[in-house]
Amino acid sequence: MSGLAVADANVTLLDAAAEPLSRLGVPEEAGLPAHVRAIYAKFRSHDGFIPNWLAALSINPDTAYRLVTFYEHLFDPKRSHLTAAERELIAVVTSASNHCSYCVLNHTQALAAATGDRPRAQRIGLGYHHVHLSPRELALAETVDKLASSPTAVGDADFTRLRALGFNDQAITEILEVSAFFSYANRLTIALNVVPDRQFFTA
Repeated sequence: MSGLAVADANVTLLDAAAEPLSRLGVPEEAGLPAHVRAIYAKFRSHDGFIPNWLAALSINPDTAYRLVTFYEHLFDPKRSHLTAAERELIAVVTSASNHCSYCVLNHTQALAAATGDRPRAQRIGLGYHHVHLSPRELALAETVDKLASSPTAVGDADFTRLRALGFNDQAITEILEVSAFFSYANRLTIALNVVPDRQFFTA
């Protein structure tokens, strides 16, 4: 008899619907403060559903409020020195470096929307090293991958490379900020073990 376990024919797969959305549960929407219920209303109006990450973080309403407020300011195109595709590329690569499957799935869709190329966005989410990127995209991806996985390795050479590709110092600072924001969000999402939304797989 080999060391491999033999499956019991009577054992069924775990019902995905019974999987906890978050390790800490989720609060009742009606009991949330007005400023957080307003965020729920905005997401429901724009996306048609409440994303699991928002529901999970709302266990502490001010955590959800802080993250959403920061994100909305950071991703405001009127304030940004980056394109939407560049911001989403940073989000996907940083999240992949941090092994945050939820954020990779979420922002792969956003990257696809920004670029109009879903297969390429999905390939980047699985590993940008295997995708032919432009020099500008590659510099972004390699810099934020390094920042997420080994931040002390980021140095002057990375900034020189980015400047040579047309990023000014304000844009470079924003690149670092967007990546750092996603490392923050990734760690919250990973620790809470937030289950990806079904919409990520049906869109």
